[in-house]
Amino acid sequence: MCGAIARAPGNSESIEDRLSAREQQLEKAWAEYCRQDYREAQGDPAASTQAPRAAIRSLLRDTSLARALRSARVSDPILERRRLLFLDAALWSQITDHPDLAKVVEGISQRDSKARYRVGERSLTRAELDNLLRTESDRDLRRAAWEAQAQWSPVNAEPIRRAIRLRNKLSQRYAGRPFTDVALAHRELDRSQLLRWFEQIRRASDAPYRALLARMRDELRVTAIEPWDLDYNLFLLSRPFEGALFPPANAWPSIVRLGDDLSLGVERLPIDLKVADIAFGGATYPVIYGREIKMLVNRHTGIRFTDTLLHEFGHAVHYSLIDEPSFLLKSGYSEAFDEGVGQVMALLLYRSDVSMNYFGLNRDQACALREQYRLKSLLDMRENIAESLFELAAYDNPTQDLAALYNQLQTQYLGVDFHGQAVWTFDPFFGSEPLYLQNYVLAEMFARQVHEAMDIKFGAKWRSPAGEFLKRNLFSVGARYRLDEVLINITGEPLSSSHLIRSLLPSSADGACP
Repeated sequence: MCGAIARAPGNSESIEDRLSAREQQLEKAWAEYCRQDYREAQGDPAASTQAPRAAIRSLLRDTSLARALRSARVSDPILERRRLLFLDAALWSQITDHPDLAKVVEGISQRDSKARYRVGERSLTRAELDNLLRTESDRDLRRAAWEAQAQWSPVNAEPIRRAIRLRNKLSQRYAGRPFTDVALAHRELDRSQLLRWFEQIRRASDAPYRALLARMRDELRVTAIEPWDLDYNLFLLSRPFEGALFPPANAWPSIVRLGDDLSLGVERLPIDLKVADIAFGGATYPVIYGREIKMLVNRHTGIRFTDTLLHEFGHAVHYSLIDEPSFLLKSGYSEAFDEGVGQVMALLLYRSDVSMNYFGLNRDQACALREQYRLKSLLDMRENIAESLFELAAYDNPTQDLAALYNQLQTQYLGVDFHGQAVWTFDPFFGSEPLYLQNYVLAEMFARQVHEAMDIKFGAKWRSPAGEFLKRNLFSVGARYRLDEVLINITGEPLSSSHLIRSLLPSSADGACP
Protein backbone atom coordinates (compact mmCIF):
# COMPACT_ATOMS: atom_id res chain seq x y z
CA MET A 1 0.00 0.00 0.00
CA CYS A 2 1.40 3.42 -0.97
CA GLY A 3 2.11 5.91 1.76
CA ALA A 4 0.21 9.14 2.19
CA ILE A 5 0.90 11.95 -0.24
CA ALA A 6 1.61 15.23 1.50
CA ARG A 7 -0.11 18.45 0.48
CA ALA A 8 1.33 21.89 0.84
CA PRO A 9 -0.35 24.02 3.51
CA GLY A 10 -3.12 26.08 1.91
CA ASN A 11 -2.62 24.38 -1.46
CA SER A 12 -4.95 21.68 -2.80
CA GLU A 13 -2.29 20.50 -5.23
CA SER A 14 -0.22 17.65 -3.81
CA ILE A 15 3.51 17.84 -3.37
CA GLU A 16 3.80 14.91 -5.77
CA ASP A 17 1.87 16.75 -8.49
CA ARG A 18 3.97 19.89 -8.10
CA LEU A 19 7.20 17.91 -8.04
CA SER A 20 6.19 15.86 -11.10
CA ALA A 21 5.39 18.98 -13.09
CA ARG A 22 8.72 20.54 -12.16
CA GLU A 23 10.61 17.35 -13.05
CA GLN A 24 9.06 17.37 -16.53
CA GLN A 25 10.29 20.92 -17.04
CA LEU A 26 13.74 19.98 -15.75
CA GLU A 27 13.90 17.06 -18.17
CA LYS A 28 13.40 19.40 -21.13
CA ALA A 29 16.00 21.89 -19.87
CA TRP A 30 18.43 19.05 -19.19
CA ALA A 31 18.05 17.76 -22.75
CA GLU A 32 19.03 21.16 -24.13
CA TYR A 33 21.96 21.39 -21.72
CA CYS A 34 23.24 17.97 -22.88
CA ARG A 35 22.93 18.92 -26.53
CA GLN A 36 24.88 22.14 -26.00
CA ASP A 37 27.48 20.40 -23.82
CA TYR A 38 27.94 17.73 -26.49
CA ARG A 39 28.55 20.38 -29.16
CA GLU A 40 30.74 22.50 -26.88
CA ALA A 41 32.98 19.51 -26.09
CA GLN A 42 33.71 19.21 -29.81
CA GLY A 43 34.77 22.85 -30.03
CA ASP A 44 31.64 24.25 -31.69
CA PRO A 45 32.01 28.04 -31.20
CA ALA A 46 28.25 28.54 -31.48
CA ALA A 47 27.51 26.14 -28.62
CA SER A 48 26.98 27.39 -25.07
CA THR A 49 25.65 25.74 -21.94
CA GLN A 50 25.03 29.04 -20.16
CA ALA A 51 21.37 29.42 -21.21
CA PRO A 52 20.28 25.88 -20.31
CA ARG A 53 22.28 26.09 -17.07
CA ALA A 54 20.39 29.26 -16.23
CA ALA A 55 17.08 27.58 -17.09
CA ILE A 56 17.86 24.61 -14.85
CA ARG A 57 18.92 26.93 -12.04
CA SER A 58 15.70 28.92 -12.40
CA LEU A 59 13.56 25.77 -12.29
CA LEU A 60 15.34 24.52 -9.21
CA ARG A 61 15.21 27.91 -7.49
CA ASP A 62 11.50 27.64 -6.76
CA THR A 63 11.47 28.84 -3.17
CA SER A 64 7.79 28.00 -2.71
CA LEU A 65 8.24 24.41 -3.82
CA ALA A 66 11.50 24.05 -1.88
CA ARG A 67 9.83 25.35 1.28
CA ALA A 68 6.94 22.92 0.84
CA LEU A 69 9.31 20.03 0.22
CA ARG A 70 11.39 20.87 3.28
CA SER A 71 8.32 20.89 5.53
CA ALA A 72 6.57 17.90 3.94
CA ARG A 73 6.31 14.62 5.84
CA VAL A 74 6.11 11.80 3.30
CA SER A 75 5.75 8.10 4.08
CA ASP A 76 6.04 6.83 0.50
CA PRO A 77 9.79 5.95 0.19
CA ILE A 78 9.97 6.70 -3.55
CA LEU A 79 8.38 10.12 -3.16
CA GLU A 80 10.62 10.78 -0.16
CA ARG A 81 13.66 9.95 -2.27
CA ARG A 82 12.49 12.36 -4.99
CA ARG A 83 11.92 15.05 -2.36
CA LEU A 84 15.48 14.74 -1.07
CA LEU A 85 16.93 14.60 -4.59
CA PHE A 86 15.20 17.84 -5.56
CA LEU A 87 16.42 19.70 -2.48
CA ASP A 88 19.96 18.46 -3.04
CA ALA A 89 19.87 19.35 -6.75
CA ALA A 90 18.52 22.80 -5.92
CA LEU A 91 21.38 23.54 -3.53
CA TRP A 92 23.99 22.12 -5.93
CA SER A 93 22.63 24.18 -8.80
CA GLN A 94 22.62 27.39 -6.79
CA ILE A 95 26.37 26.98 -6.44
CA THR A 96 27.59 25.28 -9.61
CA ASP A 97 25.17 26.88 -12.09
CA HIS A 98 25.62 30.41 -10.78
CA PRO A 99 26.05 32.68 -13.84
CA ASP A 100 29.35 34.15 -12.61
CA LEU A 101 30.84 30.69 -12.16
CA ALA A 102 29.28 29.30 -15.35
CA LYS A 103 30.97 32.00 -17.40
CA VAL A 104 34.40 31.22 -15.93
CA VAL A 105 33.98 27.46 -16.38
CA GLU A 106 32.77 27.82 -19.96
CA GLY A 107 35.82 29.92 -20.80
CA ILE A 108 38.11 27.23 -19.37
CA SER A 109 36.32 24.48 -21.32
CA GLN A 110 36.42 26.43 -24.58
CA ARG A 111 40.15 27.07 -24.23
CA ASP A 112 40.76 23.40 -23.46
CA SER A 113 38.88 22.28 -26.56
CA LYS A 114 40.90 24.65 -28.78
CA ALA A 115 44.28 24.03 -27.17
CA ARG A 116 47.20 22.90 -29.30
CA TYR A 117 50.52 21.84 -27.80
CA ARG A 118 53.88 22.61 -29.36
CA VAL A 119 56.41 19.75 -29.41
CA GLY A 120 59.38 20.71 -31.56
CA GLU A 121 57.93 21.80 -34.89
CA ARG A 122 54.66 19.95 -34.35
CA SER A 123 51.34 21.38 -33.13
CA LEU A 124 49.35 18.63 -31.42
CA THR A 125 45.82 18.13 -30.12
CA ARG A 126 45.36 16.72 -26.65
CA ALA A 127 44.75 13.23 -28.04
CA GLU A 128 47.85 13.44 -30.23
CA LEU A 129 49.93 14.64 -27.28
CA ASP A 130 48.61 11.78 -25.12
CA ASN A 131 49.41 9.24 -27.82
CA LEU A 132 52.91 10.64 -28.29
CA LEU A 133 53.62 10.56 -24.56
CA ARG A 134 52.37 6.98 -24.34
CA THR A 135 53.96 5.43 -27.42
CA GLU A 136 57.08 7.44 -28.41
CA SER A 137 60.33 5.47 -28.02
CA ASP A 138 62.54 8.60 -28.07
CA ARG A 139 62.86 9.51 -24.40
CA ASP A 140 63.81 13.13 -25.11
CA LEU A 141 60.73 13.54 -27.27
CA ARG A 142 58.56 12.02 -24.55
CA ARG A 143 60.00 14.51 -22.09
CA ALA A 144 59.17 17.36 -24.46
CA ALA A 145 55.61 16.02 -24.79
CA TRP A 146 55.22 15.76 -21.00
CA GLU A 147 56.54 19.28 -20.46
CA ALA A 148 54.20 20.55 -23.18
CA GLN A 149 51.29 19.79 -20.81
CA ALA A 150 52.31 22.94 -18.90
CA GLN A 151 52.13 25.22 -21.94
CA TRP A 152 48.58 26.40 -21.22
CA SER A 153 49.20 26.94 -17.52
CA PRO A 154 49.82 30.70 -17.94
CA VAL A 155 46.40 30.93 -19.58
CA ASN A 156 44.31 28.55 -17.46
CA ALA A 157 45.87 28.56 -13.99
CA GLU A 158 44.29 31.78 -12.78
CA PRO A 159 40.80 31.05 -14.23
CA ILE A 160 40.83 27.64 -12.49
CA ARG A 161 41.88 29.31 -9.23
CA ARG A 162 39.11 31.86 -9.77
CA ALA A 163 36.59 29.03 -10.21
CA ILE A 164 37.79 27.44 -6.96
CA ARG A 165 37.37 30.70 -5.07
CA LEU A 166 33.93 31.29 -6.56
CA ARG A 167 32.73 27.83 -5.58
CA ASN A 168 33.97 28.37 -2.04
CA LYS A 169 32.25 31.75 -1.86
CA LEU A 170 28.97 30.52 -3.32
CA SER A 171 28.96 27.47 -1.07
CA GLN A 172 29.28 29.60 2.03
CA ARG A 173 26.54 31.91 0.74
CA TYR A 174 23.98 29.23 -0.08
CA ALA A 175 24.93 26.32 2.19
CA GLY A 176 26.90 27.91 5.00
CA ARG A 177 29.53 25.19 4.57
CA PRO A 178 32.82 24.70 2.70
CA PHE A 179 32.44 23.62 -0.91
CA THR A 180 34.28 20.36 -0.25
CA ASP A 181 31.64 19.37 2.32
CA VAL A 182 28.77 20.24 -0.01
CA ALA A 183 30.36 18.50 -3.02
CA LEU A 184 31.13 15.27 -1.19
CA ALA A 185 27.67 15.17 0.43
CA HIS A 186 26.11 15.75 -3.01
CA ARG A 187 28.05 12.70 -4.20
CA GLU A 188 26.93 10.63 -1.20
CA LEU A 189 30.48 10.60 0.16
CA ASP A 190 32.02 11.23 3.54
CA ARG A 191 35.48 12.81 3.61
CA SER A 192 36.79 10.72 6.49
CA GLN A 193 35.61 7.47 4.88
CA LEU A 194 37.07 8.52 1.53
CA LEU A 195 40.45 9.23 3.13
CA ARG A 196 40.36 5.86 4.90
CA TRP A 197 39.80 4.08 1.58
CA PHE A 198 42.62 6.07 0.00
CA GLU A 199 44.99 5.11 2.79
CA GLN A 200 44.00 1.44 2.65
CA ILE A 201 44.71 1.37 -1.09
CA ARG A 202 47.97 3.30 -0.76
CA ARG A 203 49.28 1.08 2.01
CA ALA A 204 48.27 -2.18 0.32
CA SER A 205 49.71 -1.12 -3.05
CA ASP A 206 53.05 0.19 -1.77
CA ALA A 207 55.05 -3.02 -2.22
CA PRO A 208 53.66 -3.98 -5.67
CA TYR A 209 54.03 -0.38 -6.85
CA ARG A 210 57.67 -0.23 -5.74
CA ALA A 211 58.21 -3.52 -7.59
CA LEU A 212 56.66 -1.92 -10.69
CA LEU A 213 59.05 1.04 -10.53
CA ALA A 214 62.02 -1.33 -10.17
CA ARG A 215 60.82 -3.32 -13.16
CA MET A 216 60.47 -0.10 -15.18
CA ARG A 217 64.04 0.92 -14.35
CA ASP A 218 65.34 -2.47 -15.50
CA GLU A 219 63.30 -2.59 -18.70
CA LEU A 220 64.08 0.99 -19.72
CA ARG A 221 67.69 0.72 -18.50
CA VAL A 222 67.57 3.98 -16.58
CA THR A 223 68.70 4.87 -13.08
CA ALA A 224 65.57 6.90 -12.28
CA ILE A 225 62.00 6.73 -13.60
CA GLU A 226 60.66 10.07 -14.82
CA PRO A 227 57.01 11.08 -15.29
CA TRP A 228 57.36 10.69 -19.07
CA ASP A 229 58.41 7.05 -18.62
CA LEU A 230 55.35 5.77 -16.74
CA ASP A 231 52.74 5.37 -19.47
CA TYR A 232 55.35 4.43 -22.07
CA ASN A 233 56.61 1.48 -20.06
CA LEU A 234 53.06 0.19 -19.63
CA PHE A 235 52.56 0.60 -23.37
CA LEU A 236 55.62 -1.58 -24.00
CA LEU A 237 53.97 -4.46 -22.14
CA SER A 238 51.09 -4.51 -24.62
CA ARG A 239 52.97 -3.44 -27.77
CA PRO A 240 53.27 -6.97 -29.23
CA PHE A 241 49.51 -7.01 -29.83
CA GLU A 242 48.43 -3.39 -29.32
CA GLY A 243 48.28 -2.31 -32.96
CA ALA A 244 47.43 -5.57 -34.68
CA LEU A 245 44.60 -6.66 -32.37
CA PHE A 246 43.14 -3.35 -31.23
CA PRO A 247 42.62 -1.21 -34.34
CA PRO A 248 39.96 1.42 -33.54
CA ALA A 249 37.80 0.30 -36.47
CA ASN A 250 37.33 -3.15 -34.89
CA ALA A 251 36.41 -1.94 -31.40
CA TRP A 252 32.73 -1.11 -31.85
CA PRO A 253 31.76 -4.25 -33.84
CA SER A 254 33.42 -6.41 -31.16
CA ILE A 255 31.59 -4.54 -28.40
CA VAL A 256 28.26 -4.91 -30.21
CA ARG A 257 28.80 -8.69 -30.48
CA LEU A 258 29.72 -8.89 -26.78
CA GLY A 259 26.67 -6.82 -25.85
CA ASP A 260 24.37 -9.00 -27.91
CA ASP A 261 25.71 -12.15 -26.23
CA LEU A 262 24.83 -10.48 -22.92
CA SER A 263 21.27 -9.97 -24.26
CA LEU A 264 21.65 -6.19 -24.31
CA GLY A 265 20.27 -5.81 -27.84
CA VAL A 266 22.78 -3.12 -28.76
CA GLU A 267 21.39 -2.27 -32.20
CA ARG A 268 18.00 -1.51 -30.63
CA LEU A 269 19.43 0.90 -28.07
CA PRO A 270 19.12 4.65 -28.86
CA ILE A 271 22.89 5.18 -28.97
CA ASP A 272 24.70 7.57 -31.31
CA LEU A 273 28.52 7.16 -31.30
CA LYS A 274 30.99 9.79 -32.49
CA VAL A 275 34.81 9.76 -32.36
CA ALA A 276 36.46 13.22 -32.25
CA ASP A 277 39.38 15.26 -30.92
CA ILE A 278 38.17 16.35 -27.50
CA ALA A 279 39.79 17.58 -24.28
CA PHE A 280 39.08 14.36 -22.33
CA GLY A 281 38.93 10.61 -22.90
CA GLY A 282 35.23 10.24 -23.51
CA ALA A 283 31.75 11.16 -22.34
CA THR A 284 28.21 9.90 -22.73
CA TYR A 285 25.29 12.31 -22.78
CA PRO A 286 21.82 11.11 -21.63
CA VAL A 287 19.97 13.76 -23.64
CA ILE A 288 16.70 11.94 -23.01
CA TYR A 289 16.96 8.83 -20.86
CA GLY A 290 15.82 5.79 -22.78
CA ARG A 291 15.40 7.71 -26.05
CA GLU A 292 18.45 9.76 -27.07
CA ILE A 293 21.96 8.86 -25.90
CA LYS A 294 25.11 10.35 -27.42
CA MET A 295 28.57 8.81 -26.96
CA LEU A 296 31.66 10.93 -27.62
CA VAL A 297 35.08 9.25 -27.56
CA ASN A 298 38.53 10.73 -28.08
CA ARG A 299 40.58 9.74 -31.10
CA HIS A 300 43.00 7.65 -29.08
CA THR A 301 44.52 4.42 -30.36
CA GLY A 302 44.90 0.78 -29.38
CA ILE A 303 43.79 -0.63 -26.04
CA ARG A 304 43.19 2.82 -24.60
CA PHE A 305 40.57 3.55 -27.24
CA THR A 306 38.83 0.19 -26.79
CA ASP A 307 38.88 0.50 -22.98
CA THR A 308 37.37 3.99 -23.12
CA LEU A 309 34.76 2.91 -25.64
CA LEU A 310 33.71 -0.02 -23.42
CA HIS A 311 33.47 2.27 -20.40
CA GLU A 312 31.32 4.78 -22.27
CA PHE A 313 29.25 1.92 -23.66
CA GLY A 314 28.47 0.93 -20.06
CA HIS A 315 27.13 4.43 -19.46
CA ALA A 316 25.13 4.32 -22.68
CA VAL A 317 23.51 0.97 -21.83
CA HIS A 318 22.62 2.30 -18.37
CA TYR A 319 21.10 5.51 -19.73
CA SER A 320 19.19 3.51 -22.36
CA LEU A 321 17.75 0.89 -20.01
CA ILE A 322 17.24 2.89 -16.81
CA ASP A 323 13.71 2.19 -15.59
CA GLU A 324 12.55 4.79 -13.10
CA PRO A 325 9.22 6.68 -12.86
CA SER A 326 10.56 10.25 -12.74
CA PHE A 327 13.37 12.41 -14.09
CA LEU A 328 15.09 12.88 -10.73
CA LEU A 329 15.09 9.14 -10.14
CA LYS A 330 16.62 8.66 -13.59
CA SER A 331 19.27 11.37 -13.25
CA GLY A 332 20.04 11.76 -9.55
CA TYR A 333 22.31 8.72 -9.05
CA SER A 334 25.68 9.25 -7.39
CA GLU A 335 28.62 9.78 -9.71
CA ALA A 336 30.54 6.89 -8.11
CA PHE A 337 27.64 4.60 -9.08
CA ASP A 338 27.52 6.14 -12.57
CA GLU A 339 31.26 5.63 -13.15
CA GLY A 340 31.06 2.21 -11.54
CA VAL A 341 28.48 1.06 -14.09
CA GLY A 342 30.80 2.17 -16.89
CA GLN A 343 33.74 0.40 -15.30
CA VAL A 344 31.84 -2.88 -14.92
CA MET A 345 31.80 -2.99 -18.72
CA ALA A 346 35.38 -1.74 -19.19
CA LEU A 347 36.76 -4.50 -16.95
CA LEU A 348 35.30 -7.10 -19.30
CA LEU A 349 38.13 -6.34 -21.71
CA TYR A 350 40.65 -7.78 -19.24
CA ARG A 351 38.83 -11.07 -18.70
CA SER A 352 40.47 -13.86 -20.69
CA ASP A 353 37.16 -15.15 -22.04
CA VAL A 354 36.29 -11.73 -23.48
CA SER A 355 39.70 -10.70 -24.79
CA MET A 356 40.12 -14.07 -26.52
CA ASN A 357 36.62 -14.62 -27.90
CA TYR A 358 35.69 -11.05 -28.84
CA PHE A 359 39.00 -9.28 -29.47
CA GLY A 360 41.07 -12.10 -30.99
CA LEU A 361 43.84 -12.56 -28.43
CA ASN A 362 45.43 -15.91 -27.78
CA ARG A 363 45.81 -17.26 -24.25
CA ASP A 364 49.29 -15.80 -23.66
CA GLN A 365 48.21 -12.42 -25.00
CA ALA A 366 45.07 -12.43 -22.86
CA CYS A 367 47.12 -13.13 -19.74
CA ALA A 368 49.67 -10.46 -20.68
CA LEU A 369 46.85 -7.95 -21.20
CA ARG A 370 45.37 -8.77 -17.81
CA GLU A 371 48.76 -8.34 -16.14
CA GLN A 372 49.36 -5.09 -18.01
CA TYR A 373 46.04 -3.78 -16.68
CA ARG A 374 46.93 -4.80 -13.12
CA LEU A 375 50.16 -2.82 -13.38
CA LYS A 376 48.39 0.10 -15.03
CA SER A 377 45.80 0.08 -12.23
CA LEU A 378 48.58 0.34 -9.65
CA LEU A 379 49.65 3.56 -11.34
CA ASP A 380 46.15 4.88 -12.10
CA MET A 381 44.76 4.41 -8.61
CA ARG A 382 47.70 6.17 -6.96
CA GLU A 383 47.59 8.97 -9.53
CA ASN A 384 43.83 9.48 -9.03
CA ILE A 385 44.24 9.47 -5.26
CA ALA A 386 46.99 12.08 -5.50
CA GLU A 387 44.85 14.28 -7.76
CA SER A 388 41.84 13.91 -5.47
CA LEU A 389 43.91 14.91 -2.44
CA PHE A 390 45.27 17.83 -4.47
CA GLU A 391 41.77 19.14 -5.12
CA LEU A 392 40.68 18.80 -1.51
CA ALA A 393 43.77 20.72 -0.38
CA ALA A 394 43.34 23.32 -3.14
CA TYR A 395 39.79 24.10 -2.00
CA ASP A 396 40.92 24.19 1.62
CA ASN A 397 43.51 26.85 0.69
CA PRO A 398 43.32 28.18 -2.89
CA THR A 399 45.96 30.87 -2.26
CA GLN A 400 48.81 28.36 -1.95
CA ASP A 401 51.18 27.47 -4.78
CA LEU A 402 49.03 24.91 -6.59
CA ALA A 403 51.77 23.73 -8.93
CA ALA A 404 54.01 22.97 -5.95
CA LEU A 405 51.13 21.22 -4.13
CA TYR A 406 50.31 19.09 -7.17
CA ASN A 407 53.93 18.14 -7.74
CA GLN A 408 54.48 17.28 -4.09
CA LEU A 409 51.48 14.92 -3.98
CA GLN A 410 52.27 13.30 -7.31
CA THR A 411 55.87 12.73 -6.22
CA GLN A 412 54.69 11.32 -2.91
CA TYR A 413 52.26 8.83 -4.46
CA LEU A 414 54.03 8.03 -7.75
CA GLY A 415 57.61 8.13 -6.53
CA VAL A 416 58.86 10.30 -9.41
CA ASP A 417 60.13 13.89 -9.55
CA PHE A 418 57.83 16.36 -11.34
CA HIS A 419 60.63 18.95 -11.60
CA GLY A 420 58.45 21.88 -10.59
CA GLN A 421 56.51 21.82 -13.88
CA ALA A 422 53.02 23.36 -13.81
CA VAL A 423 51.38 20.38 -15.51
CA TRP A 424 48.40 20.40 -13.15
CA THR A 425 46.29 22.61 -15.43
CA PHE A 426 46.37 19.94 -18.15
CA ASP A 427 43.70 18.00 -16.26
CA PRO A 428 40.33 19.34 -17.54
CA PHE A 429 38.45 18.14 -14.46
CA PHE A 430 39.97 20.79 -12.20
CA GLY A 431 38.15 23.52 -14.11
CA SER A 432 34.92 21.93 -15.24
CA GLU A 433 34.20 18.98 -12.91
CA PRO A 434 35.35 19.86 -9.39
CA LEU A 435 36.04 17.10 -6.86
CA TYR A 436 35.17 14.40 -9.38
CA LEU A 437 38.35 12.36 -9.75
CA GLN A 438 37.85 10.28 -6.61
CA ASN A 439 34.93 8.72 -8.46
CA TYR A 440 37.36 6.82 -10.69
CA VAL A 441 38.90 5.16 -7.64
CA LEU A 442 35.47 4.36 -6.24
CA ALA A 443 34.31 3.14 -9.66
CA GLU A 444 37.17 0.64 -9.77
CA MET A 445 36.24 -0.49 -6.27
CA PHE A 446 32.59 -0.81 -7.34
CA ALA A 447 33.38 -2.71 -10.55
CA ARG A 448 35.82 -5.13 -8.91
CA GLN A 449 33.24 -5.90 -6.25
CA VAL A 450 30.53 -6.53 -8.86
CA HIS A 451 32.85 -8.73 -10.96
CA GLU A 452 33.76 -10.92 -7.98
CA ALA A 453 30.09 -11.41 -7.10
CA MET A 454 29.16 -12.11 -10.73
CA ASP A 455 31.91 -14.72 -11.01
CA ILE A 456 30.44 -16.55 -8.04
CA LYS A 457 26.96 -16.45 -9.59
CA PHE A 458 27.80 -17.11 -13.25
CA GLY A 459 31.38 -18.36 -13.49
CA ALA A 460 34.14 -17.06 -15.77
CA LYS A 461 32.00 -16.85 -18.92
CA TRP A 462 29.27 -14.22 -18.79
CA ARG A 463 26.53 -14.74 -21.36
CA SER A 464 22.78 -14.17 -21.50
CA PRO A 465 21.92 -15.10 -17.86
CA ALA A 466 24.63 -12.73 -16.57
CA GLY A 467 23.43 -9.98 -18.89
CA GLU A 468 19.83 -10.40 -17.76
CA PHE A 469 20.96 -10.17 -14.15
CA LEU A 470 22.86 -6.96 -14.88
CA LYS A 471 19.89 -5.48 -16.69
CA ARG A 472 17.62 -6.12 -13.70
CA ASN A 473 20.01 -5.15 -10.93
CA LEU A 474 22.38 -2.60 -12.47
CA PHE A 475 21.44 -1.09 -15.82
CA SER A 476 17.77 -0.48 -14.99
CA VAL A 477 18.55 1.14 -11.61
CA GLY A 478 18.67 4.91 -11.17
CA ALA A 479 18.65 7.05 -8.05
CA ARG A 480 15.93 5.13 -6.24
CA TYR A 481 18.68 3.46 -4.24
CA ARG A 482 21.91 4.82 -2.83
CA LEU A 483 25.26 3.39 -3.91
CA ASP A 484 25.60 0.99 -0.99
CA GLU A 485 22.02 -0.25 -1.43
CA VAL A 486 22.72 -1.09 -5.09
CA LEU A 487 25.87 -2.98 -4.14
CA ILE A 488 24.22 -4.86 -1.29
CA ASN A 489 21.53 -6.03 -3.72
CA ILE A 490 24.15 -7.27 -6.22
CA THR A 491 27.03 -8.37 -4.00
CA GLY A 492 25.62 -8.69 -0.48
CA GLU A 493 27.85 -5.98 1.02
CA PRO A 494 28.35 -2.19 0.87
CA LEU A 495 31.23 -0.61 -1.03
CA SER A 496 34.60 -1.97 0.09
CA SER A 497 38.22 -1.42 -0.95
CA SER A 498 39.14 -5.09 -0.38
CA HIS A 499 38.14 -6.30 -3.87
CA LEU A 500 40.18 -3.63 -5.62
CA ILE A 501 43.15 -4.30 -3.34
CA ARG A 502 43.05 -8.01 -4.21
CA SER A 503 43.08 -7.15 -7.91
CA LEU A 504 46.27 -5.08 -7.48
CA LEU A 505 48.27 -7.96 -6.02
CA PRO A 506 50.37 -10.23 -8.26
CA SER A 507 48.21 -13.26 -7.49
CA SER A 508 45.11 -11.74 -9.14
CA ALA A 509 45.24 -13.84 -12.33
CA ASP A 510 42.04 -15.48 -13.56
CA GLY A 511 41.57 -19.19 -14.17
CA ALA A 512 42.96 -19.06 -17.72
CA CYS A 513 46.23 -17.44 -16.62
CA PRO A 514 49.10 -19.01 -14.66
